[in-house]
Amino acid sequence: MPPVFFVLSLLLFTHLSGIADAEEIAVIKSRGLPYYEQAVAGFKAGIPSTTSVKEYNLNGQLAEGRQIARILRASPPDLIFAVGLKAAMAAKLEIFDQPVVFCMVLNPEAYGLPAPNMTGIAVRLPAATQLAALRSALPNRNRVGVLYDEDHNGDFIRQAHQAAKQHGLELLAVAVHRQEEIPNVVRALLPKIDALWLIQDQTVVSESAIPFFLESTLDAKVPLFTFSSTLVQQGALGALVLDPWAVGRQAAHIALARLSGHHASTGLLQTPERSQLALNLNSAEHLGLDLPPELIRMAGHLFGGPGALAQEPNHSDLIP
Repeated sequence: MPPVFFVLSLLLFTHLSGIADAEEIAVIKSRGLPYYEQAVAGFKAGIPSTTSVKEYNLNGQLAEGRQIARILRASPPDLIFAVGLKAAMAAKLEIFDQPVVFCMVLNPEAYGLPAPNMTGIAVRLPAATQLAALRSALPNRNRVGVLYDEDHNGDFIRQAHQAAKQHGLELLAVAVHRQEEIPNVVRALLPKIDALWLIQDQTVVSESAIPFFLESTLDAKVPLFTFSSTLVQQGALGALVLDPWAVGRQAAHIALARLSGHHASTGLLQTPERSQLALNLNSAEHLGLDLPPELIRMAGHLFGGPGALAQEPNHSDLIP
């Protein structure tokens, strides 16, 4: 065989082999929310262009998600990327052998996530990281209140106490066991603190409790620092939130490692690699705060408009 023909044949064989071996990934998302779409875009940017990607939108319906997951189980892709709680739950309930990477799920442990074949990226950032951001926004406020359920966040609050000392903060942590306790606890706590830190706790944070937190802190002129840009848009002073695109990119790196046979992350939650600061400038003005200009420049999300509270609040989607 002539050398040139041999080389061309080898290149053609390599090209065809690459096509045959191209990875197939199914992307399932709970609904078409902008930050879910951003996570998917980041994921696609982090995987090879030769990868075959098929997307499914559950439109908020877990039953539809389970049906899609059963179809994927019958003809499995190489990996599934699940974005949002319902997508992750559909994968958990129906996919048992194929690798799954999920993200954008609040309190995944409460839903038994991740399963043994899954790797997740946590929504909650470490306590030290959150308190550092709070301190940067409120350099002259030292007494920080926080509500938590010991069963859900006892370890997190113990870590937070250590982190608070490092930042010169005094953490006043109050344990609650039922949502009915929250109004009285908050009313008693607000006169004693310089800021209220709202963490991801399923006992503390609920659709019915969110308006109370926003209105009571604004009325008392106590800054509310939280975990969701949605809450900042609705009146909280600030939050340290995830960058959805960066989360998707991180998920892509995990997916590629899983596809390469590296299983060290299986069954574990990974810490998010990047975050953004969200600030409400109207709330800052209402609270009489002069936020440092450099902090405003660094913020990834800035909210303003008529009044501190959004006119049409929607408390159901709290990520990012």
